[in-house]
Amino acid sequence: MTSPLRYLLDPGLWVRGVLGYEPWQKQTEILESVRDNKVTACKSCHAAGKSFVASAAGLWYLNTHPHSIVITTAPTDRQVTGILWKEIRTAHSRAKVKLPGTCLTSDLKLDDDWFAMGFTAPERAGDKFQGFHSEHILVIVDEASGVSQEIFDAIDGILTSDQSRLLLIGNPTNPAGRFFKEFAGFGATKITISAYDTPNFTRFDIKELDIVNGTWREKVTGALPVPYLVTPGWVADRVAQWSTDSPLYLSKVLAQFPSSGDNTLIPLYQIEQAIERCLNPSEPVQLGVDVARFGGDETVLMLRQGPKARIFKVLPMSDTMATAGEVIRAIRETGATLAKIDSVGVGAGTFDRLKEQKLPVVEMSSGTSATDKERYANARAEWWWTLRSRFESGDIDIPNDEALVTQLSGIRYKVTSKGQILIESKDEMKRRGVPSPDRADALMLVFGMSTRERGFGRGGVFSRTSIPQSGSWGEMDRNSVTGHDSAWLMHR
Repeated sequence: MTSPLRYLLDPGLWVRGVLGYEPWQKQTEILESVRDNKVTACKSCHAAGKSFVASAAGLWYLNTHPHSIVITTAPTDRQVTGILWKEIRTAHSRAKVKLPGTCLTSDLKLDDDWFAMGFTAPERAGDKFQGFHSEHILVIVDEASGVSQEIFDAIDGILTSDQSRLLLIGNPTNPAGRFFKEFAGFGATKITISAYDTPNFTRFDIKELDIVNGTWREKVTGALPVPYLVTPGWVADRVAQWSTDSPLYLSKVLAQFPSSGDNTLIPLYQIEQAIERCLNPSEPVQLGVDVARFGGDETVLMLRQGPKARIFKVLPMSDTMATAGEVIRAIRETGATLAKIDSVGVGAGTFDRLKEQKLPVVEMSSGTSATDKERYANARAEWWWTLRSRFESGDIDIPNDEALVTQLSGIRYKVTSKGQILIESKDEMKRRGVPSPDRADALMLVFGMSTRERGFGRGGVFSRTSIPQSGSWGEMDRNSVTGHDSAWLMHR
């Protein structure tokens, strides 16, 4: 029987002997750093087993330090209870040696002063960390890029003993904040887990050049040693979709903080925060329609319900009438009071057909003048900047769609010689290997201020705010969307 002292001194041995799991080299490095160092900061690629090793560190610390406290936190409840504490519950229930305590959703109690618990870390909830005092206390911060400085200040307040420990772990998405600063400073022990450091790559000596050149397939001469971790095939697909200089590749594959240069329109961390956000749907209910222009592009219908946006439909490039029919169906099913149609190129035909049907549509022509002509080079720049502001303020909730995230994180802007903001064109994006941002453009359109909403321009019918008291779109015959109240019509 292994002595308690051996388990205290060798967390890897404890994980093997008690949990029945063989940690690989980087996981052992994390466990030993928690044993030896006040602060451990680990930035990791996607699917490297970081949540498991964090849960193992918490269980090891709790079970080898009598009357200890383990606190775990993350930006959202899904990350706390659905990811990290799911790993804790699974490891606790499946351990080779029966572990003490009953593990609940986010709570494990061994005694009144000996327990582990988890809770979310919203921006202004520093008081949640007050009142925890113990000689042995471990705080685990998962997805640490998304945790505010106020929370870290509160955490620092309970890590006062010499034996206290702090483990920060997560994808490096935000090139600012405490997690980033730990890697730029000298206080923490720093660990980086690139995809190329994980067992499915090291076993076959697969490097980035092998992925880029496609020669990695020749190197895989047997079964992947840990198939549930990141795989060469997954990384190869990401290289094809993202390119090796994209923020997503840097963060999710290389475990590097993406550059937040002056020309990045929406930082990756703000996009990921918008995915995790859960805002209530409200008005206005609108559709943004980006119409495909070329063979590889998509026609995208984006539904907006107040601050919440979801992809309603994605179509391969289709003819004008087919696209118009899809918009009609979307209006019927969603009750949208306005459909904003990208009217550049083939989208003009779709808009004209819908306007002819007396539907609540408005054309969005990106090359037209902005409302604020001094600040923006054109309407497209103004719409994109409006969308950027929503990400900055936290007033947007978007779907977890990989293509949308890729496109949003790849948008760049510049300032012209006149001091106006200008968004790079689709042609410029394609020249640097970035696919057409059809889903991102549909999102931009649905949140952009149309000429109709500003009170002038081409359109089919008045928006809901302009509809007379005598009728509303919701009262129209939804089996015949061509029906209308003539008082609503706005003519050219």
